[in-house]
Amino acid sequence: MKTITPLLRLPENEVEKFNQIIREKRNRLFLSPKDTIAQIKENHAETINVLLKEGRISETIVKLRELAYDDFLQQENIFNGEILKEIANIFNSPREMLHSISDELYSLSGITEEVFHDKLNQLFGVYSGYISPYIYQLCLSNTQSRRSRAGKVFEGIIYLLYDYFNYPYESQKGVGRKAFSDLHLGKMVDSVLPGVDSFGKSRRHTIIGSMKTTLRERWQEVVEEIGRSNVPGIYLLTVDEDISEKKVRQIGMHNITLVVLNSVKVLKKMKNEYNVIDFETYFNKDIPEVLNHWK
Repeated sequence: MKTITPLLRLPENEVEKFNQIIREKRNRLFLSPKDTIAQIKENHAETINVLLKEGRISETIVKLRELAYDDFLQQENIFNGEILKEIANIFNSPREMLHSISDELYSLSGITEEVFHDKLNQLFGVYSGYISPYIYQLCLSNTQSRRSRAGKVFEGIIYLLYDYFNYPYESQKGVGRKAFSDLHLGKMVDSVLPGVDSFGKSRRHTIIGSMKTTLRERWQEVVEEIGRSNVPGIYLLTVDEDISEKKVRQIGMHNITLVVLNSVKVLKKMKNEYNVIDFETYFNKDIPEVLNHWK
């Protein structure tokens, strides 16, 4: 095989082109989070219905997230294969390397299957190492996509549960950001129950919801939202299982009700934190109390 200069990083003129290919393939090969949740609900209807009929809402959320992630990994495997297959078809340097490898394999003769296997394995490693800058760029894209998708899937699960319980709501994505911004509700507000019209009439008789898979420091953005929107309070829904007592008390100082999995609420450090409720309480008590006002 002829000597080819190692590829240490992507050429500048290829970075955006490769990212564009990744975006186009991702849009074509992945189901949207909303469609993913709908498909999972249909494929696992019996399991989900049993959990919900037994009132195990937190377990339902956990199960749906697990199923959605498994489904996503299957889609990502297909996606990665499609991207890696296209690299040598589109970019000159990988194409040149692959042709060199193909020529070397084609020239082999009179060798055993074992020797051919070893040679193929060796050249596969050479090619994989050569295109590692493309693989690195692909992995960066996958990491960013996973983070974004996790939040959207969580939102989709909550909306699925609103539909299951026949709770009226409006999401910012559903009615458009303008409808929310007209009421001075910013991007940190994901949904309003029963809706934006009700919020305009009596904001204290609505539920303002913000959803975050993990809290980290982003809960402070919700605090800022309360200040900007002049809302009486916000429900912050999360599946974060690593929440410190200090953070809970900081959150509680800002009229934020933290909605967590029941496995988190039953922890000793959470039991007496009255601004922390589990999803069962949120769906079975807090929402019905608010909706009763509008009947």
